[in-house]
Amino acid sequence: MTQNRQQFVSTRKHQFTTSSSGASAWGRNQNLTPFASGAKLGPIANVVLIILLIAFLGLLYLTQLTRTSTFGYEMNEINAEKSQLAAEQDDLKIESARLQSLTRVQDSAVAATMTTPVDSNYME
Repeated sequence: MTQNRQQFVSTRKHQFTTSSSGASAWGRNQNLTPFASGAKLGPIANVVLIILLIAFLGLLYLTQLTRTSTFGYEMNEINAEKSQLAAEQDDLKIESARLQSLTRVQDSAVAATMTTPVDSNYME
């Protein structure tokens, strides 16, 4: 069983070098031509880019820091409101207990109009 494999043939100009044994110096899946960038930056441009990058990262850090402190203030306000509502709930529970007390119910106008029940006899 034989396989017929076609290999990729590049249309770019090759820097073809051979080793001492006569075999090619490049193998499969290797770049055939070196990449050379046309844009070159000088040392001053590099320093400016680094300074801009540091300034951008500093602004990003300050933005995150202020955002977390804002969340902290909001959380403190919510906790204060929660404490206030819990105190109000306790006051309302005390008021409810006072209004439901036995002496308060006995002294009410509704209780004054009630009659006492008559004795009942039960069959055994």
